Amino acid sequence: MTIPYLLDSRRLTGRTILLDGPGAVIETRPPPVLKTLLGARWRREVRRFTLALGWGETQRATRWFEPTLHCALAAPIDQLLVATHIAEWAWDLALSGVMEHEVPRRSRIRARLERRRDREADPRLVAFRERALRERAQLLIGDGELSVGEGRHARTFAYHAIPDPDSIDWPSVRHRIPVALVTGTNGKTTTTRLLARIAANAGRVTGHCCTDSVEVGGEVLDRDDYSGPGGARKVLRHPRTEFAVLEVARGGMLRRGLSVRTADVAVVTNIADDHLNDMGIHTLSQLAEVKFLVAKVLRLRGVLVTNAENEWCRAQALKQDCDLTWFAVEPPSMRLLRTTPRLRGLATVREGRLVYERGHQRLDLIALGEIGLPGGANARHNIANCLAAAAAAVHLKLPLDAIRRTLHQFGRSVDDNPGRANVYTLETGARVLADFGHNPDSLTAIFGTASSLPHRRLLVSIGQAGDRDDDAIRALGQLAAEQHPDLLILKDMPKYRRGRPAGQIPALMREGAHSTGLTDERILVVEGDFDALSHALAWLQPDDLAVMFVHSEVERVFGRLREG
Repeated sequence: MTIPYLLDSRRLTGRTILLDGPGAVIETRPPPVLKTLLGARWRREVRRFTLALGWGETQRATRWFEPTLHCALAAPIDQLLVATHIAEWAWDLALSGVMEHEVPRRSRIRARLERRRDREADPRLVAFRERALRERAQLLIGDGELSVGEGRHARTFAYHAIPDPDSIDWPSVRHRIPVALVTGTNGKTTTTRLLARIAANAGRVTGHCCTDSVEVGGEVLDRDDYSGPGGARKVLRHPRTEFAVLEVARGGMLRRGLSVRTADVAVVTNIADDHLNDMGIHTLSQLAEVKFLVAKVLRLRGVLVTNAENEWCRAQALKQDCDLTWFAVEPPSMRLLRTTPRLRGLATVREGRLVYERGHQRLDLIALGEIGLPGGANARHNIANCLAAAAAAVHLKLPLDAIRRTLHQFGRSVDDNPGRANVYTLETGARVLADFGHNPDSLTAIFGTASSLPHRRLLVSIGQAGDRDDDAIRALGQLAAEQHPDLLILKDMPKYRRGRPAGQIPALMREGAHSTGLTDERILVVEGDFDALSHALAWLQPDDLAVMFVHSEVERVFGRLREG
C-alpha cells in the first residue's frame, strides 16, 4: 500500500543534520498547513514504539525544509532497518488521525516490529560500538565490515566475526592519524588532491578519496565516485595510510550521514546552486547547513577552513562552535576578522602573492604567476582552491616547503588533476580546455580560465542533466552563448535525461542561447560527449580553442585528447 505524502525512507549510519548518530529518516511532502500537526503526531507515535521495543527515550527530530518535512529517529546500530519501519508506521498512524487512512491496530504493528527487532538483534555489534565510543576510537561500519582505528593503526572485522571488546588493544587503535574533510559545491576534488599532494611531498603516505577515485601512497585502488562513506572507509582502513584527505559530498551526508566521528580539519570551499530539490534540500541555506555538518566532528582545537567571499559560508561558519580560518582571494574586511570568534588565521592574496596570516605573523607562500594550476590570475577558483588547501596544510603542521612546492608544481600535468581544467594541445595547433563543470558557478570559473588562453576562434560544448528545472537549463545555454562562441555544441546525453524526452534538454539550452542573439547557424546539437569531441576536432584549426564540459564517455573522450 502506498503511504500518502511519503517520498523517501532510508537508514542513517552516521551524524546528520537531524541526528547525532545512527537511525532512520523519512522525507515527506504533506500540505504545509498540516506539517506541525503531523510532525508532533509522528514523534508521539515513534515514542510509543521505541518504548515498547525497549529502546527507551530515543532522539526524535522533525524539520520543515520547505516544501518537505523530514522525520528522523535514533536507533541502536543493529536496528537501523527496524527503525525505517518504525518511521513509516508512525507516519501511517499520524496520518490516520487527520485524514481517512486505514492502518492496522497498533498492537499488530508492535508485534511485527518486535519480531523484526529480534531477527535483527546483534548484541556483539552493539557492545563493540559502545566500547569504541567510550574509548574515543574511530569506528567505521559498512561494506559488511566493522573497523576500529585509523590507517595503519586500524583493525577490521567481518560482521560475523566481531571480537569481544576486551580483546582489543584500545590504546593502540586510539592512536590517530591526521584526517581532513573537504566539502563544498565546487572545487572539492581539486582542493582534496592539492592537500593530499602537499602531504605526500612532505613524506607522508597519504590516502585520499574523491569524485574520481580512491588512492593510497600514489596507488589507485579503484576508479569511481568515492566521495561518499565508502571512500572514507577504504582510505582509513588501508594499512599504509598515515595521512587522510577525504572528499565529502552532499549525497553521502544526506543518504547515510558522515562516516567519520572525528577529524582534525574541515574545509568548505563554497556554496552554490547545484543539486537543489534533491533528497529534500531545496534552498542554498539548507544546502549550506548540510555542507557545514563537517564542522560538527572536529576534534578539540580542530579547525574549520572556509570561504570568506561566499555569503552562505560566512553565515554558516559564524554559527559553528569551533576554531575558524578564512580564505579569500580578495582580503576580507577588518570588521569580519574582528568579529570572528575563535579566529585562527587567514589565507589570502597580498600584493600578488598568496600568504597565510595568523596574529602578527605572515607566512609567504607563492606568487600568483607561479601557481601550477591553469589560468593564472584569471582563474579565481584555482587561486581559492590553493588558498584553502594551504590553510588546511598549515593547520595540519605540514612544512612550508611542501606547501610551496606543491602549489608551484600541481596542475602542470593533466595527470595531476584529471577532468579539472585540463588543457590539451592538438597536433593541429588548436587547444582543448576540458572540465567536468556542470553548474553555473563551475562554468563561469572555467570560462575565466579560458580567457587567459589566447585564441582565434572559440568553440563551447555543454550539456545538462534532466533533473534540473527548465529555467536552470535555459540559463546554462545563455551563459555559454554569452562567451560569444563561434560554434556552440549542445549535448543531449541519453544517460542524463532523467526522464525527459529526447531532444528536450538541448532545445531548452538553445532557447537560452537565442536570448543572447546567438543564431542557429552557430549552434550544433549532438548526441553525446564523444560526438561533440568528433565535431570539435573536425572544426578546430590552428590557434582555435575549444572549451568542452565532459560528463559521459569520460575515459573515451580524455583518451582521445591524450592522443593529441
